[in-house]
Amino acid sequence: MAGIRWSFEARQDLDTIFLKLSSESVSYSQKWINDVFNKTELLEKFPNMGRTLPETRLSSIREILVGKYRIIYNVAKDNTIEIMAIRHSSRPLSEY
Repeated sequence: MAGIRWSFEARQDLDTIFLKLSSESVSYSQKWINDVFNKTELLEKFPNMGRTLPETRLSSIREILVGKYRIIYNVAKDNTIEIMAIRHSSRPLSEY
């Protein structure tokens, strides 16, 4: 089973997005954060379940979608998962 680490940037993204969603809808923000943690927990068992990131040709960089957000992660050779960032799906990564 793979372990999961969150980068500092990804934790900041998570907090920022959660606070933004909370200001719009508390119930949706709770559902979204629960979905994020449920999907990232699945990565422990299935580290390659996400699709390869289209912007890169590296097979170790992948993404899963939660609502309108892309959770971008790296699968290390020992199957350790690093959550690298969370980005809105409507914006290209080049904008960040």
